[in-house]
Amino acid sequence: MSTRGFIDTGEEQIYFESWGDERETVILNHGLGGSHATWFQQVAFLTPRYRVITWDQRGFGRSTRASGEIGPVPAMHDMGHILDHLEIDSAHVIGQSMGGWSALGFAIEHPQRVLSLVLADTTAGIFSPETRQTLIDYGMTIASGPPVDQLPLGHHPAIGSALVDGDLSHAFLYGQLGSLTDPPAPWEIMPLLMATDHTNGASHIDVRTLFIVGEHDPIFPPSLIRSAANIIARSEVAVIESSGHSPYFERPGAWNDIVATFLRQSSH
Repeated sequence: MSTRGFIDTGEEQIYFESWGDERETVILNHGLGGSHATWFQQVAFLTPRYRVITWDQRGFGRSTRASGEIGPVPAMHDMGHILDHLEIDSAHVIGQSMGGWSALGFAIEHPQRVLSLVLADTTAGIFSPETRQTLIDYGMTIASGPPVDQLPLGHHPAIGSALVDGDLSHAFLYGQLGSLTDPPAPWEIMPLLMATDHTNGASHIDVRTLFIVGEHDPIFPPSLIRSAANIIARSEVAVIESSGHSPYFERPGAWNDIVATFLRQSSH
């Protein structure tokens, strides 16, 4: 069974898709280079066991940005609107990179609605001086380099070299999915992420949390992820070898298996 369409938040039209029968729900929050469509390898894998929801944050994919309000705080509220619209009381919440900010923010504000939390290649608004400096340095590196659409075939800042070397067509697909729309630019999103600090709220999280990260993630290396995980009491860290910032896309088999095991252990 599938449901897809738009919800009217009063400010925006937010696009969502819901796959699977009425059972425990997983909701997937995409990153800066993504949309609902980038989760195709997870939807196919998880739907036999879960109801799986994908959606587009404001300005991404098919969702509007008419109000001008974008970023992790509106996304957190939009996620709640989607669950309300579908009459879902609680869900396993997964956030990739930028999507981690809204996922963790939702868990802080609505702990009773979160069955478990997966934060993928993100510190999710848990900051330390090192985290802030790493993000600033990475942003400067990207800003000083060529635009993504001028990089060699298959190359993208969110994709590791192992995928480019081993499966160029798959790496190329990542960029193609991102080229279908005109999402907010990193220079618009990054200040909003930097200003949304969940460090204190995260220290009060009492839900099982998985941090999963690519071994060679240049944005959020495993050392920063382990530091962030120390803030959440019931957290664990999994590192996926031979992957960059998007192991859910680069090594979906390994990513899916780790996340599925965690979800089974967290089921109510």
